[in-house]
Amino acid sequence: MDVYPLVSAPVVARAVGWKALTVVVGQGCWYGSLLILANLVSPQDFGVIAVGMVMVQLADLLLDSGTGGALIIARKLDVPSLCRTVVRVTAVGFALTMLLVLLAAPITDRFAKGSDPDALRMLAPVIILLALWIVPNALLKKALCFKRIAIVNIAAVVIASTAAVCAALLGATLLALIIRLFLFQLLLTVLTWLAAADIFPRDRKDSHSASQPGAMAFLAVGVAGFIAWQGDTLVVAASTNTTQVGLYSMAFSLAYLPLTQVSWTIGTVLFPAVAIARGPETVHRQALKALRLMTLGLLPIVPLAIALAGSLIPGLLGPEWSGAIVPFQILVVAGAGQGINNVLGEVFAGIGGATLNRRSRIDLVWAATTLAAIALGVHIAGIRGAAAAHVLTVCCLALAYLWCARKIGINPSVIGRELRGITASVLVQAIVTAASFMAVAALGGTPLIASLCGAGLGVVAFVFALSVFQPALLSECSALIANVVVTR
Repeated sequence: MDVYPLVSAPVVARAVGWKALTVVVGQGCWYGSLLILANLVSPQDFGVIAVGMVMVQLADLLLDSGTGGALIIARKLDVPSLCRTVVRVTAVGFALTMLLVLLAAPITDRFAKGSDPDALRMLAPVIILLALWIVPNALLKKALCFKRIAIVNIAAVVIASTAAVCAALLGATLLALIIRLFLFQLLLTVLTWLAAADIFPRDRKDSHSASQPGAMAFLAVGVAGFIAWQGDTLVVAASTNTTQVGLYSMAFSLAYLPLTQVSWTIGTVLFPAVAIARGPETVHRQALKALRLMTLGLLPIVPLAIALAGSLIPGLLGPEWSGAIVPFQILVVAGAGQGINNVLGEVFAGIGGATLNRRSRIDLVWAATTLAAIALGVHIAGIRGAAAAHVLTVCCLALAYLWCARKIGINPSVIGRELRGITASVLVQAIVTAASFMAVAALGGTPLIASLCGAGLGVVAFVFALSVFQPALLSECSALIANVVVTR
């Protein structure tokens, strides 16, 4: 029996539904525990863990080397080549784990001065666990088994988050952050292998290799993401101190939620769906629909988040996190923009071939530009300058992706027509939000009351404006939600 289904609206809707459940429940617990830990753990401890996670993400990039993406777009897979892939990735993972243990002291001396290198050594086993997780996770995605992925992720998140909070309450503050990451990856790896056991290829007579064309392009895309989103932490760390790194890391983590928890959620489904579909008409239709819904979901978050940040960040995390407010307000613009860009990026990846290669080249140029801009920005204005650099380069990436979209028959003018009603409505929302905030503040309202009133009235204004500018989109969104609920 073929475990890799043909793409269809119900299949995609069901996959989106399970991914959405993962975000709501799993990531709700993950970021809920993050907020609790932020009240118990100092920004300095967050800073050293942020540096450690950069090293783990670099190892993950080297481990995957495009393997996961190549497995997803491969037409056929065989048992011997998959076994070789598992052995190769595991061996590299073990070597990188040992390397991080050996280099923990010089890394902390350079990027986390005054911190204990044992924190990085305790994070090192996460690398070998990542190595063991890559292949079964790719096979689950290839088969669109997002129900299994959702169950695995939710279980791992809930257990790891609960254990970390308990450890922090008992006084093990830095250790709590390490427990959270290690236990999550341990559970994720074990449960993913169990979930994928029945979808591994059984036919040993196939001669098709699991090493498929496109691996290097996927590696290039991964390298670009690492440079832009992890390298910036190292640049900030080299130019400031661990407290500033902690503030910047927290602001980035929260501001990029639109990308990591919404866009990547949809992209995880869109990528294999496009890879299965292949037909240009189907791909164009899926791309435009995903762009509309992603823009509708992410763009209104920007004025809402900016209005609420000044009151909620110190209120939820504590006054010591006030330095993260302005960087967050800047970065949330980049996070939403990157989330919208990611839709086209996943389409390019799913098509593969020359289109994927083109995307990889664009991403590498964008990443190098981003790192250079951040180095300049942090020199001029600290972590606020680093945040502003992300906004600038995200805009450049959007222009490059629009150019690339023309190469596959998606005209930028068509994209503009699809999105202009949403952007006009968000502009109305931003104006109403700002005017309401200033009016309530002028009447003597507290900053919290003013921000809540501004945010609430802005959302109402957005819905009203959208019903005027693009009423069909509200109906499309309602129909999609109904389809997701019915088919789940």
